[in-house]
Amino acid sequence: MDVSPKAYDLVKERLDREVARPHELPMERQEVHLEVSPPKRTDNGGEDRETSHVYIISHPMFDDYYKVGVAKNVKARLNSYQTSDPERSYRLEFSVETPLFYETEAHIHKHFDNKYEWVKADLDEIKQEILNYARA
Repeated sequence: MDVSPKAYDLVKERLDREVARPHELPMERQEVHLEVSPPKRTDNGGEDRETSHVYIISHPMFDDYYKVGVAKNVKARLNSYQTSDPERSYRLEFSVETPLFYETEAHIHKHFDNKYEWVKADLDEIKQEILNYARA
């Protein structure tokens, strides 16, 4: 399990590669499924859906690429990136809180050219697409 739709693609690719290899014991092929809708809460009758932030982070070394992801706490997520960068050059460009966080993230990663969770597009275009989808 993972919260990123891109993780699904990676796992599927790795499993396909692994199953294709000869093994001493045959492996049974099982399907890998992707679901971008989180399960409904059962403690409140399923009426409410939790929210999270869809965010955009930039770094000057990655021209025209922006990290689009999901986090409950955007500042903590940004700080986790900063710890790997001595210059602390990562920058939070945008964030919106929505109950459609998984769906919005998946849509953005499919809509724009990307390298895993880094999307290549104009920043304003990405922001507008997030807002359009998150509020649908």
